[in-house]
Amino acid sequence: MEILQQLGANETAFIQFILFVVSITFLTVVIFNPFFKAYDQRLKQTKGADQVASETQDEAKKLEQIYQSRAREINDKLNAVFSTLKHEANDSASKILNDAKTAIATTTDKARTEIDAQKKNAQQNSQAIAEEVSNEISKKLTGVAL
Repeated sequence: MEILQQLGANETAFIQFILFVVSITFLTVVIFNPFFKAYDQRLKQTKGADQVASETQDEAKKLEQIYQSRAREINDKLNAVFSTLKHEANDSASKILNDAKTAIATTTDKARTEIDAQKKNAQQNSQAIAEEVSNEISKKLTGVAL
């Protein structure tokens, strides 16, 4: 005790030490323990939230892959339907064009036949008229009827 008194510590140092221990105990029980419990709970919830976020991202990736595969399937089906309809339309257009060409050829042949018939008829008529005119001219020139 003499050493403590030589250092300048008296009876109040013991009281201060006891007050220090009591205040540290009070702070630990009342303030620090609830703070650390809340901190641990937040940490657990944060880790849980990270895990949930990770699972959600994984699920989103899986859903994206499913969406892409279904989109590809639908796109392939649409392309197949489109190509089928395009092929049918081309076939139909070809048939219509061929029918039109056939109809035009038939009409052209009929028109040529009619034109040839009219040409022959016109030639015969012109020959008949030419004979009549020449007969009339010769009658007038010769004065004799043939």
